[in-house]
Amino acid sequence: MINWIKSLLYNRKDVKHRGLSSHVNVSLHSMINRGRYFIISSFFIFLGCQSDITVTSQQETAVIVDSIFQSDQIGELDVLVSLDTSGSMIDNYETVGTGIELFRTDIESLTNQYQFGFITMDSNYLNYIGPYDHSSSSIDLMIAPSLLPSTSGEAGFEASYIFLTSEDGIDFRRPDADFLLFLISDEEEQSSISAQIFHEWLQEFFSDIRHDATVITTTPDGDCSNDWNQGTGIGYKYIELSDLYRKDTIDICDEDWEVWLADSSFLTQMISSVQLSQTPVQESIIVYVDSESIYGWSYDEKSNTVHLDDTPDYGSLIEVGYKVLIE
Repeated sequence: MINWIKSLLYNRKDVKHRGLSSHVNVSLHSMINRGRYFIISSFFIFLGCQSDITVTSQQETAVIVDSIFQSDQIGELDVLVSLDTSGSMIDNYETVGTGIELFRTDIESLTNQYQFGFITMDSNYLNYIGPYDHSSSSIDLMIAPSLLPSTSGEAGFEASYIFLTSEDGIDFRRPDADFLLFLISDEEEQSSISAQIFHEWLQEFFSDIRHDATVITTTPDGDCSNDWNQGTGIGYKYIELSDLYRKDTIDICDEDWEVWLADSSFLTQMISSVQLSQTPVQESIIVYVDSESIYGWSYDEKSNTVHLDDTPDYGSLIEVGYKVLIE
């Protein structure tokens, strides 16, 4: 399909230009047949009209095709929340619980085969509660974070690794379930594991299923980056992990951060837009869903994004082809 789109864009002809060329050829042929006198006369007439003719040069273009797959529908989903339970996080427990309950509402529109687990970030005092599933009440989920014991450790990577490879973690994980990890802390990650190594391990550990990771931490430009420990509490390693998953880090000091879960993961998001990789010649844009051209879309120049009127089905291939100018 990508090659077909490129061929279509390359072979588009300017019908008006083609018609003009044909007309000029016929006129020249007619002048030749009318004799030299008419040629000379016509030449001077042509010179007299020359100022009305505009010659334009066409800049060279290349064809780009951006494509993306809609995720397959979730069958089962395991969600692990790795939570900083040090003293500075006490005021955030209620927000975490509210966010989890909001997220559960989103998940239930996709599947009821889900479960939540909560762990502390203290690898020396690792505690786990769960699983919470479809039968758990809203109150159960909302108070779950506050049921974890207060700890001093803030090593989210290490605690997550130890739990997932432990007996409790093996019991929690279902072999065929998609997996989503939340890391929530107002401090820097304090284990000896780098974000790169942790990311590589997650890729290997979940190589047979889809997985994603979402981070909520103190960011450099956040509301509390200058207030908390003079900025030393910024979660740079967590931010690096977010970058490796090609997503934004959620600022824990945002007043509305309990809604982070609703927009946090590709596993639970249905794609209805495609951000283009380059700036298009707008009139050249064509959009296909599963090899069928569609016309229900719009282009937002400010964000360089194509928005679809209707959300494609699970597993659909979305392709946007367009020309770009070559400088």
